Amino acid sequence: MKSTFLRVFLVVLLSNTVVVSIGLGIVQFVQKHNQVSADLLGDIGVQLVAGYEKFGLAALKGEAEKAEKRLSGNIYLYQENGRPLLKPLPRNFRENDTSGTTAGNALSKGARADGRPAADFLHSQFIQVIGANNVQYLLIFRPNPEIDSLAPGLVIALSLLGLLVSSGVLAYWLLGPLLKLQRVARLFGQGDMSARVEDKLARRSDAVGKLAQEFNEMAVRIDTLLSSKERLMRDVSHELRTPLARMEVALTIAEDKFAVESQKSYLCRIRTELHELDELIGQVLTLSRLEAAALSKETVHLQEWLDEIVADVSFESQLKGISVTKSGTLPKTLLGDPLQLRHAIENVLRNACFYAGEGGIIEVATEEKGGNALIFVRDNGPGVPEEKLEKIFHAFYRSSEAREANSGGFGVGLTISKRIIHAHNGCIEAKNRPQGGLEVCFKVPLV
Repeated sequence: MKSTFLRVFLVVLLSNTVVVSIGLGIVQFVQKHNQVSADLLGDIGVQLVAGYEKFGLAALKGEAEKAEKRLSGNIYLYQENGRPLLKPLPRNFRENDTSGTTAGNALSKGARADGRPAADFLHSQFIQVIGANNVQYLLIFRPNPEIDSLAPGLVIALSLLGLLVSSGVLAYWLLGPLLKLQRVARLFGQGDMSARVEDKLARRSDAVGKLAQEFNEMAVRIDTLLSSKERLMRDVSHELRTPLARMEVALTIAEDKFAVESQKSYLCRIRTELHELDELIGQVLTLSRLEAAALSKETVHLQEWLDEIVADVSFESQLKGISVTKSGTLPKTLLGDPLQLRHAIENVLRNACFYAGEGGIIEVATEEKGGNALIFVRDNGPGVPEEKLEKIFHAFYRSSEAREANSGGFGVGLTISKRIIHAHNGCIEAKNRPQGGLEVCFKVPLV
């Protein structure tokens, strides 16, 4: 934690230092660019004073105009008594220069009451010039205000640019690793047990690196626990079938050789329970073996394949007066394991037929949307309470209504369907229909 705080502090400090340094550097550059060397101004001042003393005021103005064009600024020349020889200095430099101002207004606009000129000490340069007979003159040079006014805006613009860049670097440095962790955590939560944070991020010595290391260690432990759980379920279920087979043989011998008429009903009940237990063990084995690597994918002609499933379920349900219909012509093909997908569809269809009851109506519809094959199974049964919609896909979960109806199921069929669809990188969802009944949607990506 301390290391992370120190790094954030140093990054912010460095970014602010860079911004301030850039601003100060720009200000100094502009000021130096606008200033003229003192030696050059001194030479110009000597030339102007010599010309004035030798040729008069007209010659001074001509030479001053040439010098102003060369230096891109304004030149003001005062005698030691404060009288301007050229245009008077403005009261402040926000006013335009008044080259036509008379000498009588020079004191009011360009000089203070004590006879000294009012000057802008920040932007002006002052040179003292000695003329003939030790007469002193004051030369004031000020750059053009158009050039000087560019400096503040340029500094502000570059400072804002520096802040944006430094803030972007800081945000990326802080959020980049967290976004990577978020992506890996999402993949892991969606069932990708191999998702891990990259080694480069996990090797960091700060709190983010520690978090990445902890996540990888947690992922390994969870993966190991789930693998052990599935292995245990598979092994136990497999081992249970051996004594069940022996019990079946012993039951058959007892019925044939030793059973009396009063015992046959009990032996028949035992056989029924053995068959249910064997079926449950088979479903548990199927559930534990459903992984993406175990699928045998091939191109499935979806509509023909689905027609066969609907025909089989419809044949089984005809004695109850249940109608099973199919609609939709897209998509045409699907890449998947046809046997496992058949189990998934049949489990949901038989579940819908059971809850629809006598005279029920089951609809199977297909669509193609966003690169996915959508298969809808809709019934007109009682539906499922909203708080239980998600639970119906949990293993061994059965609603109280199903238990009271003694459906004979074990609460594993929908779980198997969900596992099969997830192994195909798809998803399965259930929702209540507005007109009554339940709608289950299979979404499988098209390749």
